[in-house]
Amino acid sequence: MPGHRRATLIVNPAARGVSRRFDAPRAVRYLEARGVKTVLVVPRSAAEATAAARSAADRGDELCFVVGGDGSLRQAAEGLAGSATALAAIPAGTVNIWAREAGIPRGARAAFDAHLGGQVAAMDLGRAGERAFLLMAGIGWDAEIAAGVSLRLKRLAGDFAYILHGLARAPALRTRWVRWRADGDPFEAPLAWMLLGNTRLYGGRIRLTPGARVDDGLLDVVAFCPRGPGEALGLALRVVAGRREGERIVTGRCAEVVVETPGLPIQLDGDPVGLTPMAFRVEPAALRVSLPAGPLPPLWGDRATGATGTG
Repeated sequence: MPGHRRATLIVNPAARGVSRRFDAPRAVRYLEARGVKTVLVVPRSAAEATAAARSAADRGDELCFVVGGDGSLRQAAEGLAGSATALAAIPAGTVNIWAREAGIPRGARAAFDAHLGGQVAAMDLGRAGERAFLLMAGIGWDAEIAAGVSLRLKRLAGDFAYILHGLARAPALRTRWVRWRADGDPFEAPLAWMLLGNTRLYGGRIRLTPGARVDDGLLDVVAFCPRGPGEALGLALRVVAGRREGERIVTGRCAEVVVETPGLPIQLDGDPVGLTPMAFRVEPAALRVSLPAGPLPPLWGDRATGATGTG
């Protein structure tokens, strides 16, 4: 019977391809025909997107559909954290790492159907101060690169925009002597870049944290500590090839990382958000996410349990 389920549909009009290819009123009609009473929101800012997700949670909506990229999902997750409303990604935007990790189909109609007939699972949510992240936090070079990528280049080149801009910026990148603590243990090193992974894929293509899980209450840490830009490239190639051993690469798993040295740029799920010093931590099982039916993705350690149906 129509109206027996409730959802919010948040559409980021600035996401790559959305304005040309996504018909929001038509999507609402489709969901209503499937028996889902739907509130449509087209936010004008990140704050409005977070507020719309929080309103969905306050209403007790079953699902919060988000049409956009990973940054749009991160904004919605801040509003949904701690609630029973599940984040349901409809892939658009530049990279869509979460959709790839979670096995969500690329086409909008297929993604809607996968969520409506799918399941809900709890996942850990990362925090940088009070800001949320689903996928990763980056400190140093990758955040510096992310801050300089123009919206126009992202729309034209997609995830290759970061690679192109990184190549252009490479000659100017320098390491810094950085102090940080991982679960209280102190470290000091000439840092180029640190990645704190809640999930596995980086840039949608590389498994920099291949053992990461979203249900273990931990962040997977990879810190690149080269003696110079030339060695940094060699370290990156080693990690891409799956080799993480060596004194110039620091790895581990921890619940909290505090970067004490000031002035290092930070990115969360591809969005530049500020500078260190910053404390990064995990909120275990803080976010409910909608997934296609079937075995849970490898991001969940126990793939046979912990999910509930939504269909």
